[in-house]
Amino acid sequence: MRQSVLELMGITKVYTMGDNQVHALRGISMRIEEGEMVSIMGPSGCGKSTFLQIAGCLDRPTSGQVLINGAEVASLKDEQLAKIRNRYLGFIFQSFNLLPHETALDNVMVPLQYAGVPRKKGEEAAKEALAAVGLEKRMHHRPNELSGGQRQRVAIARAIVNRPSIVLADEPTGALDQASGKEVMGILQKLNAEGRTIVVVTHDANVARYAQRIVEFCDGSIIRDEAVARVEAPVRPAEMDARVPAPPPGQKVCARCGYGNRPQARFCANCGASLELRPELSETIMRRILGLQVPCPRCGVSNRPFARFCIGCGGSMDPSAMVQAIR
Repeated sequence: MRQSVLELMGITKVYTMGDNQVHALRGISMRIEEGEMVSIMGPSGCGKSTFLQIAGCLDRPTSGQVLINGAEVASLKDEQLAKIRNRYLGFIFQSFNLLPHETALDNVMVPLQYAGVPRKKGEEAAKEALAAVGLEKRMHHRPNELSGGQRQRVAIARAIVNRPSIVLADEPTGALDQASGKEVMGILQKLNAEGRTIVVVTHDANVARYAQRIVEFCDGSIIRDEAVARVEAPVRPAEMDARVPAPPPGQKVCARCGYGNRPQARFCANCGASLELRPELSETIMRRILGLQVPCPRCGVSNRPFARFCIGCGGSMDPSAMVQAIR
C-alpha cells in the first residue's frame, strides 16, 4: 500500500447562520495516497468547496481529524497552518490570481519568497517549474502577454515550485475555453505521471474523467468513490496556444482586460478599470496565494481564499472584478 498524503476521518462542518445551522459536511472519511490523481465532483452546494477548504488547511472542521503525511493538522494554530500550506500544499485557482505587473518568473517565485528561499535559488526553482509546464520561453512575459491557457500554466508552475505533497486545483478549467481546458488537464496528468499527487475539485463530469479516481459529493456526504479508466488529454507546446501580442512600448496595459492605453491614462479606455496597481489588489492576490482570509473591497468582510462571492454583500471576489471595486 502506498503512503497516505491526505486523510480525513469523520469530518463534519457546521456553519451557524443566525438561528439556522448548515451542515456542509456530514462525517466524511477519505484517504488519498501518494501519486494519485483524484477528482472531487458534485453540484453547487454539495460540500466539495468546504472539503477543499479543510483539506487545504484553510478552515477547521467542526469535528474529525485531518492528517497530512500522517500528522494531524486540524488542531494547529494559524501560524503553524500557514507553514503547512506553504510547505506541503500547492493551490491552483480558477481565476489564476497572477500579479498583473510581474513576469511569469516573478509570479512563480512568490511562494519561495514567503518561505525565505534566497532569490538566486528561487529563480532556479521557478525556471524549473516553468519548464515543467512548457513555459520556459515565456518566463519573462507578463500575464497580459499570455493566453488564458498560458496563464493557468503559470499558476500551475507556482503551485508546484515548492514541491508540495499535494496539489489542490479548484475548478482549474473554469475560466478557459474547451481546448485550453484540455491542455491544462493534460499538464496535470503529466505532473501526476511524474509522481505528484493531484486533487481536482470540479462540477464538470467531463473534467472529472481525466482523473484515475472520482469521489462524488451530495448534500455533504460521499455517495460515490471509485477508480475509473481516465481519459488521456493531449499536451501541446505552449507556443501553440493563442498568443496575446505585447503592447507597444510606453503604453499602460490594463490588468483587467489587457488593453493598451496612453501613458498618461488613469483609467482603461476599454473597460474603465483603474490603471494604477493599487496596493489593495496586489495584497489581495498575495493573500489568496498564501491561503489567508481576503477582505471584500466593497464591505470589508473577510472571506475564504477560494470564495467566489462575498459572504457579506454578495459581490464578486474575482480579481478582475475587484479591480473595478477598488477604484
